[in-house]
Amino acid sequence: MLAVRSLNLAFKHTVLHNLTLEVQTGSIVGIVGPSGGGKSSLLKIIAGLLDPDSGEVTWNGKRVKGPADQLVPGHPEIQLVNQDFGLDIYHTVEENVVQKMLYLPSDVRTQFSEELLDLVELTHLRTQQAIHLSGGEQQRLAIARSLAMEPEVILLDEPFAHLDAHLKVRIGNYLKVLSEVRGTTCILVSHEGQDVLQWCSTIHFMQHGIIQRSDSPEAFYFKPASAYEGLFFGEINVLNKGKKNEILFRPNEYQTVKSGAGIKVRFVSAQFAGAYWRNTVCTNNNETLVLFAQQSLDDVEKIEIKRKNS
Repeated sequence: MLAVRSLNLAFKHTVLHNLTLEVQTGSIVGIVGPSGGGKSSLLKIIAGLLDPDSGEVTWNGKRVKGPADQLVPGHPEIQLVNQDFGLDIYHTVEENVVQKMLYLPSDVRTQFSEELLDLVELTHLRTQQAIHLSGGEQQRLAIARSLAMEPEVILLDEPFAHLDAHLKVRIGNYLKVLSEVRGTTCILVSHEGQDVLQWCSTIHFMQHGIIQRSDSPEAFYFKPASAYEGLFFGEINVLNKGKKNEILFRPNEYQTVKSGAGIKVRFVSAQFAGAYWRNTVCTNNNETLVLFAQQSLDDVEKIEIKRKNS
């Protein structure tokens, strides 16, 4: 188990405040929150690359040492892929990956490196120096390098920021297999909650250096604590905004009705979004709502909220 206990960190302002977190071995968890909330600093401390002012991190009961306690910072079984990528920029793509698996026999290295380059779709650039890669390609290479070391813990800071949609799915599925088959522990950090919803068993919402809430992906999506929190996981509608009886519901938590109780609305516009149409309507109180549907709702007159996960 990975245990983070009572971490405190401050530079000119507080970065982490008495933060405590437990991650079970073999699980995939997400940490979501606004930029500047301390997420990246937390990962660096977990990886042994940054010393906290107080508190500690343990992996399987042993303390993870920081730079103050060892000549070469870092933990051999915990790999961090951050937004700096940390590549050997004058080495080729293939060299960047292979040099991280020197613990393996040469024939296994060849096979494993081919597998990882195929995973991140960099096979065609294997002889290219890393310095000449685009930002997205460098991010993919950094992910391949971390996987090459077969660590027990993988920390990914904004891992999907520069990835095409199909690559997000490929890499997410690969991490899922590592978790289930090898028992690899994975922490995904993002300010886009939608990027981690489908991969994580638990999500932690982090703001101002504090874990504000820990819950399931379903709970964060369908039962947000506030409109602010809810927006990190997708569009959300707000009725009676700012009032005690404020109502939150997702664009797919409704049904159209012709009569009886309901919310009167008037159609404003519709945009085709691939898997659905994004309809914008307005209530009699001039509150704008977004409704997902399989077609344009240009004839809608009334809706009622229908919870998906009550």
